[in-house]
Amino acid sequence: MCKCAVKKERKSGVMTVKNSWRLRALWRIEKYIRDVGQDSRAKRMGYCGNTIFVKVKKGDPSNVLYEPQLRCKDRVCPVCNSYRASILSRKVEKLGKNMENPHLLTITANALNRDSLKTAVGCFKKSTSLLKKERSWWKRYIRGGVEHIEITYKEETGWHVHSHMLVDLAVDRKVENMQLTDNGYFLDPLKKDLEHVLLKVGLGQISDIRPVTEGYGKEISKYSMKFGLDIEEARLKEIIVDMKGKRMVSRFGNCYGLKEMEELTPKEEEQYETLGTIKEVVDRCFKETGVDSELVRYALGAVRIGLIRICSVDNKLFQDDEVDSS
Repeated sequence: MCKCAVKKERKSGVMTVKNSWRLRALWRIEKYIRDVGQDSRAKRMGYCGNTIFVKVKKGDPSNVLYEPQLRCKDRVCPVCNSYRASILSRKVEKLGKNMENPHLLTITANALNRDSLKTAVGCFKKSTSLLKKERSWWKRYIRGGVEHIEITYKEETGWHVHSHMLVDLAVDRKVENMQLTDNGYFLDPLKKDLEHVLLKVGLGQISDIRPVTEGYGKEISKYSMKFGLDIEEARLKEIIVDMKGKRMVSRFGNCYGLKEMEELTPKEEEQYETLGTIKEVVDRCFKETGVDSELVRYALGAVRIGLIRICSVDNKLFQDDEVDSS
């Protein structure tokens, strides 16, 4: 098991770095992976939290990545998922800018087959495949897009599978669930037709469609960041076993030929420069001679997404480690 992401060094400057909630989540999941007998997989995940580098896009200091030097790329790794979410957010935003009429679309599984995760996901994917072949609605209104599958669990209802999508809508207007007319609000005809089609292919009637607003890339990518977190042990072990190797992000229609949405291409990698490990960046931020304000934003970014805590050398907490668990 990985011992720590960044070792504490006493009396080195005015600040020190400690592990935060995302790395503690990694060790929890690593332990459960060992419990189900997958030691080599657990070992790879342990390496993932050892050294995380801060990377900044050249000429764009607001574009920051926190990338493990040795990535396990496991679907349930909290550190890899944070990195995936960063990449996906950027690529979804770029994809939306090239669409003629971008909208967010959410579809859900029906209320059946919720006891088994493997069965629930299999049925959902089979139904969404039928939806994308449906000519009366999908082929008529959707040019293409990208989707992210989200999985949640509630004791009362079992596994809940649903998709969050960015789609290029092939109509010449903005579409909301409800349409305002002179006589009040009514269900938009396009949404009403969608509900009939969803029932036809075996999906849940509950859905949501709306024009994109600012931050739609993060809206879709945040589901990658929190996958496998805040779920009790037995259900998490089910995810570890049944979701191994499963694809959660996919493209369709005129977006199908696009490159990987959750990874940087070699050409994209060249656009980033590495500032050092998180600990090295923090050490350069806070010195007895003063604070480097340009580097502080990168240190606080790592705090915000749960990779580190920053403390003074006398162990006083500089900023809470659970600022934002999403």
